[in-house]
Amino acid sequence: MSRIFAITTLHHPWQCSSLRSFIEYTRRGIWFLVWASNEQLKSAEHLTFKQAGSPSLTKMDAMLTKAMGAGNVSRLTDIVDGFNEPFIDCLHAMTHGNPVSVRFPAMELTKLFDIPRFVERAEHEQNIFRLLVYRRLTKMPQGEIWNVLKTAHDKPQLLRQEVLKADADLKKSGIKIAWKSL
Repeated sequence: MSRIFAITTLHHPWQCSSLRSFIEYTRRGIWFLVWASNEQLKSAEHLTFKQAGSPSLTKMDAMLTKAMGAGNVSRLTDIVDGFNEPFIDCLHAMTHGNPVSVRFPAMELTKLFDIPRFVERAEHEQNIFRLLVYRRLTKMPQGEIWNVLKTAHDKPQLLRQEVLKADADLKKSGIKIAWKSL
């Protein structure tokens, strides 16, 4: 995710819904990549928005958190001060114009959400996804990938270094993949 895009757009309530979608779809991509059975992958060809074929967002988030050794918990359900609503629900409310969402602009999003940390977290989430994809492409066993993530998931610089190593390994093996970002 481009730092410029996130900083300029996350000041608008409708763009925070994009962050929610980003979180959801990276989690769903990881779930299909790591945990989905062959039958679930086959049925994914016929899924709809009503039937996503994967567990709930918070369950997928908890599965990922547990796999990285940080407990079986989803921080997406943490309550946002001043609203007494889970973080992910606050982002979702902005998507649909729920009554709580009309309070967000009046309170200024920068007072509710730490935008620079949002951007950092989005980049970190993207790197977790990239590492999983790249290492799967290099045929690294899933257990070894989790071991790397267990040590790097809460250290952004280390995670970025692991992604760069994985990218270099892909290039050495002749697999061409281009990850576009600014």
